[in-house]
Amino acid sequence: MVDENGRWKVDVSTLKPSYCVWELTLACNLRCRHCGSRAGKPRVDELSTEECLGVVRSLARLGGEVITLSGGEPTMRPDWFEIASAIRDHGMIANMVTNGVNLSEQMARRMQAAGLVNVAVSIDGPKDVHEFIRGLGTFDKTCDGFKTLKDVGMSATVMTTVNSRNLHRLDEVYQLAVDLGADKWRLQLGKPMGNMDTNDDLVIKPKDLLLLLPSLYRLSERGEMKVGIGDSIGYYGPYDSQLRSVGWKGKPQRWGGCQAGLRAIGIEANGGVKGCLSMQAFSGGPDPFLEGNIRQRSLEEIWFDKDLFAYNRKFTPADLSGFCAKCRHRALCRGGARCVAAAVTGGVSEDPYCYYRVATLATRWPTRLVKRHLATAATAASVATLLFSGCGYYEVDNSQNPDPIVCEEVCCECDYGELPPGVYEECCDVSLDYGVNPPPPINCEEVCCECDYGDLPPEVYEECCDVSLDYGVNPPPPINCEEVNCDELCCDCDYGELPPDVQDACNQCCSGDDDEEP
Repeated sequence: MVDENGRWKVDVSTLKPSYCVWELTLACNLRCRHCGSRAGKPRVDELSTEECLGVVRSLARLGGEVITLSGGEPTMRPDWFEIASAIRDHGMIANMVTNGVNLSEQMARRMQAAGLVNVAVSIDGPKDVHEFIRGLGTFDKTCDGFKTLKDVGMSATVMTTVNSRNLHRLDEVYQLAVDLGADKWRLQLGKPMGNMDTNDDLVIKPKDLLLLLPSLYRLSERGEMKVGIGDSIGYYGPYDSQLRSVGWKGKPQRWGGCQAGLRAIGIEANGGVKGCLSMQAFSGGPDPFLEGNIRQRSLEEIWFDKDLFAYNRKFTPADLSGFCAKCRHRALCRGGARCVAAAVTGGVSEDPYCYYRVATLATRWPTRLVKRHLATAATAASVATLLFSGCGYYEVDNSQNPDPIVCEEVCCECDYGELPPGVYEECCDVSLDYGVNPPPPINCEEVCCECDYGDLPPEVYEECCDVSLDYGVNPPPPINCEEVNCDELCCDCDYGELPPDVQDACNQCCSGDDDEEP
């Protein structure tokens, strides 16, 4: 349920950190251009072995299930084997993320003996790309380390951070992972934080998601290896059902919003506690996402403090801004990946790298950028005057006797719709006056309310589909079980704390007991 202010009523006592990412050390043997932690030297006050074993005991008491050992480079901490073994001995699952450069057979066998269920090795492209990111000589060593894992019988994942250098070469990375015998290929988004904030030319643009998601879907369809996406990539497009479909327990998995402080926790090498380690301070200032330190308060005290992790535990849709504030998914999604929003915007109220957002806006207003190489179709004179406005439209001055347009030379379906407007209108039978003149009347008979892409403009969606998008502004109406489509709800998902209205629908309408009235 929600309170009188529209905020979630989260019973903190029922929450458990099912998934933990633990930065064992900030020490690292590489200096990667995209490292969000600026890893290299260890923190001056990193936890002792006994303190780390205390963290393991606390996580077990809190109901932890999966712990990912990360860094820095976690294998640079001498007691990683003891910590990993303790996680197993306390009935939890441990895995690890490593750069694989120093992954010898002896180390691989120790990983196996410690009970690691999977090791993810970072490979960011074919050799030239990988070594541009991670340094000369790293590619062959990393691939050899991966092969060593497979030789000793370990489950191994290729982990790739998507950036501008590898975006158009993901087919090559996929094939490399297949050739190495990877059990899975998992991708995450490179965000403008840490070293990547300095190398921000590596950050892809939001519009690149229109290439990325279909490409990953196409690759996953080959079936040679499982392809998965991290929390920073998605959401609510036709590709999530394939790329984010089954959780580690084998249950259905759908995007249910950021889980930091709800089902996820992050622990820094010096005992700092966060909901997510990828949520970092803005512009080097005090870290607003640091909830405490286990040296001052126990992990249990920090986790059960009802005033902490407020961005998720005290969420209301009214907290959102921009596109997210009006999105029909806002109650469940809660603004996409908080870590991406923080890195890109300096806040957590809107994620500009949401696939649904990008696809919707691309459909609503075609991009009107001039593509220089189309000069054969329209000379520079035909687009001489480019007047941008706050609404994103412009006018074109065609008064300078431009060359005739040859429509046979025009590609109406080019990736980003970057045809000059005059060319686009003349050759592609499209009017670009939306935003300049009022749009034509909506013909609801031409609208598909259940289209996969969900990219109807809000005003069309409201008028034709009998849906109100004011949830979060006004209280939601009472749940009518006759109107609830239980096939579209995921009551037993591996992932996601359901918002109260969705949970109510699951409890009241989708219990599976046909003998009782809902």
